[in-house]
Amino acid sequence: MMTLKNLFVKTAATLVFGAFLLGATAAHAAKIAFVDVQAIASQLPQAQQIQETIMAEFGERIEAIGQLERDINFNVEKIRRDGPTMSEAEQQRLAETIQQQQIQYEQMARPLDEQMRQRQAEERNKLLAVIKNAIDKVAEQGNYDIVLNSGAAVYAKDSYDISAAVVRQIQSGN
Repeated sequence: MMTLKNLFVKTAATLVFGAFLLGATAAHAAKIAFVDVQAIASQLPQAQQIQETIMAEFGERIEAIGQLERDINFNVEKIRRDGPTMSEAEQQRLAETIQQQQIQYEQMARPLDEQMRQRQAEERNKLLAVIKNAIDKVAEQGNYDIVLNSGAAVYAKDSYDISAAVVRQIQSGN
């Protein structure tokens, strides 16, 4: 059974502890900022260079697959359009050609897609490392205690956004 005195002591202790925490928090207010990493990445010329690098690296294979796809579509259209006037043997040969082309397409397209995704991820990770280094430098220069990605904040004033400073940092190359 709690007496009035015990209740008073617990309440007073809670108030003192709360005041202590509030005082400690107020004594060291954290300087916070946020950045929009996606917006930063989209503004950088390196992002366009990544796309150009990927296209240069895989362009010939992409074109070969595109030509194969056009050939398949041509043959499918031909069998649909000319099928009624073709002999049974011609229809069979064209159907086999289409089937072989589709198998070849699958054998070429899947590995290429996986390789392109892997290379894009490698290049994106390199770019993210550059962005992270720039964020660290801007945060250090601005004496920020915490820098959040803009997606982590439900609301923040624009004055807390250091994205432009990060872009300038990257572009300056420092």
